[in-house]
Amino acid sequence: MTGGAAVDTLAWADTYGLTAPVVADAPANLAGSWGVSAIPAQHLIGRGGVILSTNQYHISTDVIDEALAR
Repeated sequence: MTGGAAVDTLAWADTYGLTAPVVADAPANLAGSWGVSAIPAQHLIGRGGVILSTNQYHISTDVIDEALAR
């Protein structure tokens, strides 16, 4: 989540019942380096920090399963 304090980000994730890790990116450093052009954006990150999949807006379980199968 960009543009907010870590505590706000955690509260936001809790409000929506998110169970996946959520990163507070207040200065948008990650967003800029990962080429985020829309929010929300999801990045599926594999072992060693390799980005397996980048998706703008909604990510389906099919996309996650496909990326993990690679």
